[in-house]
Amino acid sequence: MALFSSTQISWSEPWFFLIRIRTAVGWMPRVATAFVVVAVMFLSTYFFDDGRFGLVEAGLLSLACGLATLLLLDKGNLQREVSVQKDSISISSAMGRTWHSIFKLQDIESVELMRAEEWNYSVNGMLIDHGDDDFFLVAIPHKVSLETLANILYRMDLAISLSDWSPPDGDSRHQVKDEIPLEAERAVGNIDNESLADVEKALLSPVQIAMQLSIALGPLLLALIAAVIAGVYLFRNWADVPLLNRCVIGGGAFAGLAVSFLYMIKIGQFISAAYGIRMAKASLQRRGTSMFSGLEEDLVTVELFSRDKWTSMAITENDFGFLQIGRQQRRLRFEGNKNRWTLPFGALTTCRIEESIVGSEGDENAERRYYVVLAAQHEEDEEWEYGFIYTRTEIGNDSHERRHDRAKLLFTQLADAIGN
Repeated sequence: MALFSSTQISWSEPWFFLIRIRTAVGWMPRVATAFVVVAVMFLSTYFFDDGRFGLVEAGLLSLACGLATLLLLDKGNLQREVSVQKDSISISSAMGRTWHSIFKLQDIESVELMRAEEWNYSVNGMLIDHGDDDFFLVAIPHKVSLETLANILYRMDLAISLSDWSPPDGDSRHQVKDEIPLEAERAVGNIDNESLADVEKALLSPVQIAMQLSIALGPLLLALIAAVIAGVYLFRNWADVPLLNRCVIGGGAFAGLAVSFLYMIKIGQFISAAYGIRMAKASLQRRGTSMFSGLEEDLVTVELFSRDKWTSMAITENDFGFLQIGRQQRRLRFEGNKNRWTLPFGALTTCRIEESIVGSEGDENAERRYYVVLAAQHEEDEEWEYGFIYTRTEIGNDSHERRHDRAKLLFTQLADAIGN
């Protein structure tokens, strides 16, 4: 299920950027408002407050109120958050989310990316042409690569201008790591794909999905509730609680959150996956038309992803289920949550491992995912393609090396069967 919009890249503008570039015309109403506040405060404190405030005290208090007014008027402009998503560019205030603007891609005519030296500012800039001479200016900190941003916007079919940049020939986030040489033009046959939406029940019931979430996230949720209770208790009884007890309660709450978070990352999600696999195999036995009984020893548990999701921040599969590599029958069979299909080896047009980088292409610390990519002829002039991930159930750190090893394991099984 897609719970979040797919963010391609995001950043925070430098502090006070909008304030620094504001013209005199923009300052006039703000300064006038602050001046009125200063005047009213001075009159009410110096002349109409029985002389409790002297001239200096009344003046300083009035100036402080004027400065506070300016700050409140500009609270939403102190810093902005910029997020480039799959279908829009979103810009919002970082302070209290006082305003939020969304530019749909289909409404953007062009985007101009400007280097700092080209427009005489200390930061880079992005000028969004929203049509009808409506332009929107955004600052870009130097840590965000303009070339990477240009590549992302170019892939989203926007007209981009950036000096010393050329549109890439392909998507540099994807690299082929291993491949079986197949001649697509000589492929024979088609994949036989059947939707199970109106035929069979899902492999996992809502109760079982809730159990998966409880296994993976339950300890973290309990630790969060305990931390909130501990915080409220300390806040209400701070003066009466000895220092040692404060440290024990506060430290225990923090430790509980840290341990439960590590559990979710290194243990919980994989125990949850193992539970889901057991329940899904049991569901196969209750399906009246299932290709498998769930007792076969050669079933491989996989998740399927369409190419547009490979580099999404929040990754969600298109389907999951069980793959059988039939060496003697020369075919692949899949029984999934949403679909079942049979794919003859001869219909394959692609079988390879692809590395996909999530985030900035030039970031060495960016997340790397590895997919076993299968493509085949589906119908006339239409190709079927998915990236497969071998579902992990072993606990521990899921590093990119381990993700690559799982992809190689599945790819090797396919290569051995196809090559025979």
